[in-house]
Amino acid sequence: MAKNKVYALIIQGLVQGVGFRPFIYRIAKDLGMKGCVENMNNGVRILVAATPDDRDLLISRIRTEHPRVAYIHRISYTSTEMDEDDFDDFTITPSHSESDEVTQVSPDIAVCADCMRDRTTQPHRIGYPFINCTHCGPRFSIIRDLPYDRSQTTMGGFLMCPDCEKEYTNVIDRRFHAQPVACNHCGPTYYATYNEETYIDYETLLKLTSRLLLGGEVIAAKGIGGYHLICDASNERAVARLREIKQRDTKPFAVMFRDLEHLQVYTATEPMEERCLVSWRRPIVLLRQRSRLASGINPGMHTLGCMLSYMPIHYDWFARTGIPALVMTSGNLSDLPIAITPEDAEAQLAGKVAILLHHNRPIHNRVDDSVLQVCGGQPCLIRRSRGYVPEPFFTDTNVEGIMAFGAEKVNTFALGKGETILQSQYIGDLTGRLSGSIRNLWSGFVICFVSISSDWFVICIRIIFPAKRRNVSRNLFPYLY
Repeated sequence: MAKNKVYALIIQGLVQGVGFRPFIYRIAKDLGMKGCVENMNNGVRILVAATPDDRDLLISRIRTEHPRVAYIHRISYTSTEMDEDDFDDFTITPSHSESDEVTQVSPDIAVCADCMRDRTTQPHRIGYPFINCTHCGPRFSIIRDLPYDRSQTTMGGFLMCPDCEKEYTNVIDRRFHAQPVACNHCGPTYYATYNEETYIDYETLLKLTSRLLLGGEVIAAKGIGGYHLICDASNERAVARLREIKQRDTKPFAVMFRDLEHLQVYTATEPMEERCLVSWRRPIVLLRQRSRLASGINPGMHTLGCMLSYMPIHYDWFARTGIPALVMTSGNLSDLPIAITPEDAEAQLAGKVAILLHHNRPIHNRVDDSVLQVCGGQPCLIRRSRGYVPEPFFTDTNVEGIMAFGAEKVNTFALGKGETILQSQYIGDLTGRLSGSIRNLWSGFVICFVSISSDWFVICIRIIFPAKRRNVSRNLFPYLY
């Protein structure tokens, strides 16, 4: 009987941090195949011994059954010189880098329904506020470098307990190779100081912050991509105090609702708007308002920026307080970036809010909440950040080495690599902060020409990449090289 050929399949797209390797493993085992799957800089590679028909069947199942968050841009394959006898079984092998191509990394994903159920049933995760799995949790905000492995994220400092490690290494577990996996025994925790006393117990902190919200106070809390300023959206005094803290006169605040039913009491929604609201991306969606919350939220406007919970603590606050809606705005003073470290938050907000709720999972990439509006039945992004970045755009033109800078006040920038355009997360006001970032980002590059449009502050820079291009853009695009 003739031996099967060994094929190398390269899958490019959003395939890291979404449970893709475990998914491939299960399909290959189901088909009785031998080989391996691994993360690489240019995507996911599968080495598989198969007949041409079985190879095509594997590709078909990958395209039709992949995880819901995953996106496949391209699947290519070549035959190799390897022998079927080189493999005894199908395995997941360690990740490695061997190209300069772009790998799509998952955006941060709202906590899933399965994890919310696990918080009520799994002994080591009862009430755990940082629960996650291969289908949800932090991704871009914690990634330091690629390939996407725990050691390359800010979770690298948290040693897995035996229970989490057992799940992480169990191929039939939903947390198999879930890089941020954690529990009450080994994972990140919240902490805060209130009235000169430090609290670390989550239940105590939840009661304390809920009491403050019910009392009309403004609190600050560290989230996935930065700190938020939070208060009861129906409390006029609290919203007025929030405006004083933010030094913002009239710019509207975003509101997080308890659920879709409570949201629909205050706004009119269309089916596409509802799909965006409940999607795993959890953006802020601009909706037509029909009932008022506190008048200071969006003075003089008929639209309201609305979103739903995407972290366990959000669900917990609504359950404890019974409040239908919370103002949830970026934790920073006007013209400053959203705070991402306890030091930033304390410097900007200490003495201004009732409590600063921190956690000890470092944020590597700052990400604000995304904002969109449905126009003509299609979602149109106004601010592209959490839940969307770092998904790239694909072109049929070579954009290698082109960098584009957006407006000075509401800034993002984009970087070209091959036929891929990577747009940064929302950055905000560049005043006083551009020069240092660009100096760090482009150190060692040769700039061939610069074209500036003063109207839009658009700068396109054509770059000749030097030999040490792996040092490029690690601060803002750590997943690029």
